[in-house]
Amino acid sequence: MHNYSSYDIVPMLNGKYRDRYLYPRVQVKVLNENIFIIGIGNGADAVLRLIDNIKSLDFGNITFEILDKKVDEDENVFQYREKPFNYQFITSWAALNKNTWKAFNRMEAENKINYLNKLLEKNLAFISNELKLTTPNKLLSMIKVASIDPASIDNKWGAFDGMFKTNFNLPSFIGLGNGITRGYGTLFNEQTCQIFNKDDLGLQDLNEKTCFKSELDEIHSDDFDKLNARKNKKNHGLKRKKIKRSKSVSNNSNNKNKDSEPNFNTEIYHQKQHKV
Repeated sequence: MHNYSSYDIVPMLNGKYRDRYLYPRVQVKVLNENIFIIGIGNGADAVLRLIDNIKSLDFGNITFEILDKKVDEDENVFQYREKPFNYQFITSWAALNKNTWKAFNRMEAENKINYLNKLLEKNLAFISNELKLTTPNKLLSMIKVASIDPASIDNKWGAFDGMFKTNFNLPSFIGLGNGITRGYGTLFNEQTCQIFNKDDLGLQDLNEKTCFKSELDEIHSDDFDKLNARKNKKNHGLKRKKIKRSKSVSNNSNNKNKDSEPNFNTEIYHQKQHKV
């Protein structure tokens, strides 16, 4: 972004506002030879100002010439609905950090997939809290992963390929989990995305016969805030209504390594979202 150093978007990308926004307000992704710049709240306005004048993007070690631009504006995101939406991870979801990976490895196989769903719920609650959204009456979530064995990325995170469903209406191309600014955990919702489909992104469906599927979990408002509880606080058990039984899983503990990394990413959100 060297050629746009005076634009408002730059401090949202270079970490200057890190103490102001824990969750990035502008995120940049390169997916299947397409550049996606996503903005939320103040980030959305900053993205639009850039797009009006953009002709190329210089990231230091690589420069992209802009041949075509598509803008997708949606003011109905970051709302809770009655029925869940289906999302697929375009890039691996870095669900496990050093501490949660240790806990994950100590678990019985049949408990691992529901533990991942608990981490997904924490990721969703974190975004909701960051955007200061009203506590929902309920949060629904269910995770499916291609393998229960995490891939090691950057030698510090455990990652999974898969999909999930939740009644939290999220925009496509934002990130969940660890490594958001590195492009990990980028999600896609074909139901709501207006400018791209799964074929454009080279996405394939999970094999339902071999994937690992959690229970559909329901968190009510009185327990929702506990999802954001700090580790040094005493956590009480969450009240959950189990809707579906989980599939049995095998207890393979070998960790896979991932050599390829997604490209970049940065910050964006609020009740308004823009994609280019």
